[in-house]
Amino acid sequence: MRTKTRLFTLSLALIMYGSGAQAYESTAQVIKRQAPAGISNVFYGCVEKAESDNIALAECQSAEKKRQDARLNAAYNSLLSKQRGTAKDTLIRAERAWLDFHSTSNAFEASLYGSETVSSFQVMQREIFRLCERANVLEEYVSIANDR
Repeated sequence: MRTKTRLFTLSLALIMYGSGAQAYESTAQVIKRQAPAGISNVFYGCVEKAESDNIALAECQSAEKKRQDARLNAAYNSLLSKQRGTAKDTLIRAERAWLDFHSTSNAFEASLYGSETVSSFQVMQREIFRLCERANVLEEYVSIANDR
């Protein structure tokens, strides 16, 4: 039920913001309220600028996905370089399991939300959030590894 509420809220924000009606929150504000720490301000600015232009919004999401993926990869490689033996093997297995979870979640969400434009934005947003959350975790692990 929460997912339908979020989807409705995002849809309503897109419709109200795009139609020129005075919405209490812009699309970027709605997304920011739901987003994990680590989503870039560049993304929020891009969404504000895109307004209701679906192609521009998709470009914003695509660019943020690349940024979050780069963060995740940098954190993973940094952490991997600090590990030896069993710890390194365990990290590799954990990351492969996370990648499988991520891929499976994407496939499930695509089937759950459907193929409407707002739905595809929601699926991509969830993917970006997952990448960001994983990058946050790996960066925390790097910090712990640096303190040892």
